[in-house]
Amino acid sequence: MGLGLALFSTSTPVLRAEAVSPFPNTFLTPVISVSVSSMSRHQVGLVAKAARASGATIAVLNFPFVPLTAHTRDGKDLLRLKNKWRIPFATMVAPVSLISAIGGPAMAEPLNRGEVLMGETAARVRSAHIGDVITLRDSKFSPHEFVVGAIVPDSFVDEGDITMSDVSARVLGTMSVTTVMLTGMTSLSVVTRALLAQGIGKSSTYRVRYSWDTPDPDAQLGTAKAKSLLGEFSYRPTTGAGIQISSTWVNKNIVWNKRYSDIGLHNNCHKTVVPALQSALSEISKAGLAGSIDLVNSNSYGGCFVARYNRRGGVFGSPARHAWGMAFDINTTANAQGRVPQMNCSVVRIFRKWGFAWGGNFPWADGMHFEYVGERRDRIGFPSKYCPNLVPAVVPVVPRFTNAPATTTTTPIVSQE
Repeated sequence: MGLGLALFSTSTPVLRAEAVSPFPNTFLTPVISVSVSSMSRHQVGLVAKAARASGATIAVLNFPFVPLTAHTRDGKDLLRLKNKWRIPFATMVAPVSLISAIGGPAMAEPLNRGEVLMGETAARVRSAHIGDVITLRDSKFSPHEFVVGAIVPDSFVDEGDITMSDVSARVLGTMSVTTVMLTGMTSLSVVTRALLAQGIGKSSTYRVRYSWDTPDPDAQLGTAKAKSLLGEFSYRPTTGAGIQISSTWVNKNIVWNKRYSDIGLHNNCHKTVVPALQSALSEISKAGLAGSIDLVNSNSYGGCFVARYNRRGGVFGSPARHAWGMAFDINTTANAQGRVPQMNCSVVRIFRKWGFAWGGNFPWADGMHFEYVGERRDRIGFPSKYCPNLVPAVVPVVPRFTNAPATTTTTPIVSQE
């Protein structure tokens, strides 16, 4: 999502009288992000050391899924959930100084007041207005109210729901650091060498991303976009990693015991996903590749809709993409998480054609996993580590740094793995 530090139509206006957003659509300054699923203090320190050596500024970020349980406007409830029910809210927690640098002082001002920024897509899904009050729950499920101070382009909430300051987020409890972002760089080559000197770069355990990266065909949808395509649901924890999802949402959206023609896969997927999955399977069969899908394995262990948390979701927990009925697994034995994927690349590209991203190029390789994104992905040129598309990689344009000439390169300088 996004830097990773990764429509529900409504006639209600989102920005009231504001017809034009006062905020930029893209970052005002180049950004490099360095991330792992949970960064230790030592790892943060290594990035900080590289930043000092290269004259860059760092910002430490968290990306929890914070539970939303109420939404009010002018003192009236638009939403109020009880009995531990909650809506997953993808939250970016960042220093105000970072938002000021990438979005400008006007965007940062609501954060200085203790308010939150809501992404444009999330605002459409929630029919939210500036000035609305949302109730978020901390790690012990105690309530805290926040005012929606501004509605901003999705990139400034990392394609999620909201951004809040690290100061405001203290009431929510301790969170794992996942990302350090670098800004204020004067030379890309200097900062790259500084990172490599700390073991951060190609073939490292870190994931390094640039704000000017070209699109990745296997990038996941941001949570707000997933909600807009598939509908927003409420849920509550059950036992272990399990969750209970609103029966209203499930009954409306999940197609039970669907058996596909051409290739006999069967599962329980979201109704929006079913036509795309059928089209992909039909093309795979027509191409003579049906034998590349192990049906005994896939129909026994692959699944689609599974009401559970993401296994790598952190302290607050986040619903897995399987909980949306938007993801399915095939050939699970040969494509276990964390191992080199063994999927037939022609099959991968056909699934991309019909609107699926593949997990084989996720930071933690998940070669069995395909996930609906609702857009064609086989025509995107990108230097994927596994199964790149059969089109030339797009040349990313490196932005102009202070005292550094603009350049281009055919491959990212820091690892895209």
